Amino acid sequence: MSFLVDMGRKLRCVAGIIALVVTMAAFSGALSPAWAQELLLTNLVLNNYEGRIRVRFGIEPSGLERISQFLASGERLSLYCRARLAQKRDYVWDQEVSFATWASELRRLKSGEFVVTLPSQGPMADKDLGALFRKHLNEILIDLGSWDRLERGVTYVLTLDLALGRPDVSPWLKNGLFFWSFDAARPVSYQLDFTY
Repeated sequence: MSFLVDMGRKLRCVAGIIALVVTMAAFSGALSPAWAQELLLTNLVLNNYEGRIRVRFGIEPSGLERISQFLASGERLSLYCRARLAQKRDYVWDQEVSFATWASELRRLKSGEFVVTLPSQGPMADKDLGALFRKHLNEILIDLGSWDRLERGVTYVLTLDLALGRPDVSPWLKNGLFFWSFDAARPVSYQLDFTY
């Protein structure tokens, strides 16, 4: 009889652990199909424009569902891009040559229009969120300084970090619930190696 009691306790313990793991996975977003949404890089160009290192690219989300949900609920989103140019090294960390950041804000007006506020251009609006991305976020320019910093025959690495986050979420909440995603799209990083 004690064998059956012990077996029952073990089964309840295992069932409790399984229920806890499934609950944590559901709340962490691991089972949510929206978590797979990310920002895609389009038309990446690095060139010499009037003696300056100029990076030009576009951003396109893999899906608009999660972004639309956040905007429809009245939240604003911050689109953040960080460009870093470094000299590639084989056995130690890459040596940074230059870096720059670019940020914009995305929100929805009460009229139903979506608005993106671009640096040095001001707010741009459209009723269709996909059209807003195609029209206004398809050519982002980042200046990385003087072209004279580059040396011929040297290999460089251009890294672009992209994030679409919710700036109104408190940092203590983000850090305390580190397993929970507060971003509208998963942060991504792209890298381009080239020899000048």
